[in-house]
Amino acid sequence: GTMSSIDLANLDMLVRDLNYLAIVVGVIINQAIGAAWYGALGRPWMAEVGLTQEDMEAMKGTPRQWYPYVIAAGSALIFTFALAFLIGAVGAEGILEGLFFGVMAAACFILTAYATTYSFENRSLRLFLINSGYPLISYAIIGVLLGVWQ
Repeated sequence: GTMSSIDLANLDMLVRDLNYLAIVVGVIINQAIGAAWYGALGRPWMAEVGLTQEDMEAMKGTPRQWYPYVIAAGSALIFTFALAFLIGAVGAEGILEGLFFGVMAAACFILTAYATTYSFENRSLRLFLINSGYPLISYAIIGVLLGVWQ
C-alpha cells in the first residue's frame, strides 16, 4: 500500500495554516473545564488520591501549589495543537467531525493510557472515571471548536 497523500510539503502547509488563536482558546477552555470539573469533584478526588485538606493547605506558597498547573497548561497546548493538526490533516470540519475527532483522540490516547496505568497501580474505577471524564469532555468540546473555527 501507499502512504497517504500527506507529504512533507503538505505538513509544512498544515502547520502554517493551523488556527493558532483557536488552539490558544482551546487550551483556555481545557483549563476552565478542569477547574470546574475538579472544583465539583475535588473532595472525592482528594479521597481517592489520599490527600487531606491539611495537605492542600500545606502546599500553599510552595511550587507544589502552582507547578501542576504549568504542566497541565503545557500538556493541553501540545494535545490541542496535535488535535488541530489531526483535524486539519484529515480535512475534518464542522461540529460532528470535530466532536468525533475530539472524543476519539481523548478516548484512544488519554483514556487508554490511564486505563493501563491505573490497572498496574491498582487504582480505583472511581478515580479513573473522575480523571477520565475531564479530558473526554474537554477534548470533545475542543474538537468541536477546532472543527468549526478553522
